[in-house]
Amino acid sequence: MKNNVSRRKFLGGAALAGASALLPSGAMALTGDALNHPASTTGSEDLATHFLTAAPVAKVKWKAVPFPMPSVRLLPGFWNDTMELNRSWLYSLPNERLAYNFRVTAGIPTDADPLGGWEAPACELRGHFVGHYMSSCALMHASTGDDFIRTKASELVAMLAPCQATDGYLSAFPTSFFERLRKHEPVWAPFYTYHKIMAGLIDMYLHTGNQQALGMVTRMADWAYAYSMTFNPDDWQRVLLVEQGGMNEASFNLYAITGNPRYRELGFRFEHHKIFDPLAADQDILNGNHANTNIPKVIGAARGYELTGDERYRHISENFYDIVTQHHIYCTGGTSNGEFWHAPDAIASQLGPAAEECCCSYNMMKLARHLYGQNPEPKFFDYYERLLNNVRYGTQNPNGMLMYYVSLKPGLYKTFGTEFDAFWCCTGTGSEEYSKLNNSIYFHDDHSVYVNLFIPSTLDWKERGLKLRQTTRFPAEDRIALTVDNPPSTPTSLRIRVPYWATSGAIYTINGHQQSVTATPSSYVTLTHDWKAGDVVTIEMPLTLHVNTTPDNKQIQAAMYGPLVLAALLGTEDLPADKIVGPSGPWDEGYPMPTVDLRPHMHRGPDGKPVESPAPDPNAIWFERAEGTRRYPLLFKTTGRGPHHTLVPLNQIMDERYSVYLKNLTV
Repeated sequence: MKNNVSRRKFLGGAALAGASALLPSGAMALTGDALNHPASTTGSEDLATHFLTAAPVAKVKWKAVPFPMPSVRLLPGFWNDTMELNRSWLYSLPNERLAYNFRVTAGIPTDADPLGGWEAPACELRGHFVGHYMSSCALMHASTGDDFIRTKASELVAMLAPCQATDGYLSAFPTSFFERLRKHEPVWAPFYTYHKIMAGLIDMYLHTGNQQALGMVTRMADWAYAYSMTFNPDDWQRVLLVEQGGMNEASFNLYAITGNPRYRELGFRFEHHKIFDPLAADQDILNGNHANTNIPKVIGAARGYELTGDERYRHISENFYDIVTQHHIYCTGGTSNGEFWHAPDAIASQLGPAAEECCCSYNMMKLARHLYGQNPEPKFFDYYERLLNNVRYGTQNPNGMLMYYVSLKPGLYKTFGTEFDAFWCCTGTGSEEYSKLNNSIYFHDDHSVYVNLFIPSTLDWKERGLKLRQTTRFPAEDRIALTVDNPPSTPTSLRIRVPYWATSGAIYTINGHQQSVTATPSSYVTLTHDWKAGDVVTIEMPLTLHVNTTPDNKQIQAAMYGPLVLAALLGTEDLPADKIVGPSGPWDEGYPMPTVDLRPHMHRGPDGKPVESPAPDPNAIWFERAEGTRRYPLLFKTTGRGPHHTLVPLNQIMDERYSVYLKNLTV
């Protein structure tokens, strides 16, 4: 705790003198094997998991560990289709165009055409997507073994290397942006972009073993360290008012790789007191704060706790997660309206065209994954599953283009970027998400495999010899099968997550024999067996109809089917293609919120006399399953008085107006 106390004094206003004494002699010159502690004991395919969970410097080990991504492969199904769409798009982006702004900034001639949107030469955030792109390619290689995408990304790293200045600075814009930041002049988030580039290079090292990327990112971090040292603590806190992405997380991650305490201290230096101090004191101060500016900071706190054992950082990350998931999320699990948080439990009043930002879901999933590793409770994957099914799947169109906002204003629609002229923040996080769909299906401890997500896939636990195959059409059907293709060398249990929505029970069989287990929602069912090749575990887990009610207006409700949010189809009136492809969000007026009505009404009985129907339960389910269509196999209808509405999974809607929430007049 001594180091933690000293850095808090620094952050709180102590003098900077003597800080260089924290650095070992020769730290600036670390290269090659000196930077590669984890890789000295494990192959590159295991490097990322090893670094995350058992790096030599870590103080807190994960209790449940994700399998290395090369050990898990997706099987055919819609998740695999999503990944392949993303892979095709990554292929299509020319390295020369991606590197354009870096070369111009470095004074290196280029005859390439620049990209558009947020990567255009006049955009102050230019270069951020290139960091996402390196991460996406590295993750895609880990997910699929694709050597072409690894080679393409490595060539991009090599193209960026000559653009790096002698002092380590590397960006697609000049250092004058950071001078504007120093003077507190308007500038669009230079550290945000700097972080994305650092994170991309770190991922290239972790998932492809690219040593050049590691050398480049350590030099970038050294530049950031030197820059930060030129501020007094109070002035530095003013700098941190400008979005900086996950600079603290990237710095801690670099510390995990290298063991160099300079990068640990750089991670601590990016602690933003305005956000962290209230969270440490159990205060919800999110109202009025930009959501996606701050979620990455908290991911950094979670990572800082793992590497340093700082209990304050543990409390900050856990408290933040609880505040957001209990008071600031929609039925989808997403958060933010107009990119900002609002008052706690203000949901019905915040159904705007820019609710919710996709980046927030990406980052909340990252945070949930960290907290799960530290404390493997199923609630974290209950939440992860909601986001994965409602705000990740369904935000990519059939051409592989991605969304910025998932509008929750009734009568609006989804909008998607274009191939070369969007590159929003959510384009970057989306391209990463669809490159790593296999990284959280299975976890393990010393005794068990945790099955957390129901996605067709294979698992190869090489150290134990276990090969497991999951086949399912979930959530189109409620049956999941786990086949043992090769048994484990030591006794191993299967721990299968029972989701929060599984309130109708579940049936578990091994080779057709029903098991005496109780499936309590939001728990694990543990199956222990002397596994043999060919053993089959089947799970019949009925997807239940349930209603999600907004806390600030009990009439405003959303229909759900298992983890799926359903939305009312509202037609295609005045919805040309140029409204769907190109804009960052839908901005027209929308429609009134559709209603459902279960109130009693008069009808004539068998004797012809007027009879009032019985009063319904105000908590009654107001929709039911109906016969599906080719386009919408999962289809539902509202019940009660008219008008009646057709409901389908939100993630299936691509080119129609919709409303996620309906007004229940019965309540």
